[in-house]
Amino acid sequence: MREERERLTKCFAAVFPTLSADEIAAATPETVDAWDSIANVTLLVVVEQEFGIAVAPEDFEQLTSFAALLDYVTTKTGQAPQPRAA
Repeated sequence: MREERERLTKCFAAVFPTLSADEIAAATPETVDAWDSIANVTLLVVVEQEFGIAVAPEDFEQLTSFAALLDYVTTKTGQAPQPRAA
């Protein structure tokens, strides 16, 4: 899952270039001012291209954080998500 995390971090950095790695790891629409509906669609397209997956429209609403996207990507690519530390 480390590879997926690094690749997803690059996706976020492409869409939100002013965020640090720590800010990306904690990113949600509430913590990133630039994360609006257009940025969300752009991010999902970048993720689709990077990972070679298709994000189903019905999944859009749940994919509103770095952590949620990482879990989604690892599931879609066949990697088991790692439990997050509390």
